[in-house]
Amino acid sequence: MPLDLQWLERVAQEGGKLLRVLREPVAGPGGARRSRSLVWTFDVGSLALHAQAGAVVAEAMAPDADPSALLPADEDDPWWTLIGHPLTKASERADGALLVQFRADADSPKVLVLAAGGDGDAIDVETVI
Repeated sequence: MPLDLQWLERVAQEGGKLLRVLREPVAGPGGARRSRSLVWTFDVGSLALHAQAGAVVAEAMAPDADPSALLPADEDDPWWTLIGHPLTKASERADGALLVQFRADADSPKVLVLAAGGDGDAIDVETVI
């Protein structure tokens, strides 16, 4: 399943605000910036992200999906700085990484790159801005 950029673009167009982040941790170094999977909940729906074959895969979650096995990451870096803020841009890089921007250019934006890490089965989060 490829990145669901249409869904992310719709969230950005609607000014969807990030309400919650859940993660499946990976053992070892990386802390909260490396996860096996992530779930982003916006005020307009939820998105599940995971790494597969060296690329980030993102797909809209069904409203009845149960992410109860995941841990809250709302207080982890960088997510605590983004809760309540809108997604404004999303794109896929040539290497399969996901580039996302929260907050508008004039509002102290935060840009993240989510890339496949480890053996290609984890997501590494890097803050660009």
